[in-house]
Amino acid sequence: MQLKGYVDMHSHILPGVDDGSKNMEMTCKMLEMAYAQGVRTMFATPHFGSGKEKYDKDFLMEQYELVKEKAKNTGEEGIALFLGNELYYGHGTLESLETGKALTMNGSKYVLVEFDVEIRYNDLYSALQKLVLAGYRPILAHIERYMCLYKQYDKLYSLKKMGITLQVNTASVIPRLSSHAIFCRRVIEEGYIDILGSDTHSTEWRPPCMQDAIKVLKKKTPEKTLKRILESNPQKIYQNEFI
Repeated sequence: MQLKGYVDMHSHILPGVDDGSKNMEMTCKMLEMAYAQGVRTMFATPHFGSGKEKYDKDFLMEQYELVKEKAKNTGEEGIALFLGNELYYGHGTLESLETGKALTMNGSKYVLVEFDVEIRYNDLYSALQKLVLAGYRPILAHIERYMCLYKQYDKLYSLKKMGITLQVNTASVIPRLSSHAIFCRRVIEEGYIDILGSDTHSTEWRPPCMQDAIKVLKKKTPEKTLKRILESNPQKIYQNEFI
């Protein structure tokens, strides 16, 4: 399957499973907003291990199937919806992945993972290395939040060299929405970033804004770089291929 349109790799669009969408009505509005922003493929990535989740796996799967159908019928073309988790890394993360309690991205070896924003770089590197050695391909969520990585380009390079996929939130490149916009645009323009995600939680809290972000990025980002971030890398994750 060839992914269509813009691909939102990080969202909290499933209702009632974490601190994202509160109900199906809100979810439908979020889908409509995403569609209007050119999104035709989304990965639903509810929290796991952060204490923000409110579900058991059976309920999660039920909600996913319901929203998948709603997404399919959004707009004229529909939105293809795939499932994963945003894993808050802890001592039990690997075990949860191995037992299937925690989800990878669409059943692939890719895992979306987040950490405490004040984590030390050595601890971050070590945790990601453990995931790599266990056979997973970590996607580091919203890299702009980690104090140990902010404007630390050598450290970002080291993570990429290890094979870590780096993600930035769409809102973070828009000056009126983020104090980190200059940094985020620079790391995207210079090729550090692999994928984008809205990290949308509601119609108000980080609403879908893919097209708005891309308009900003198109001003200075090389076309080849944008194509890699928006098209080829999401396709490789979906197909479980190395980036």
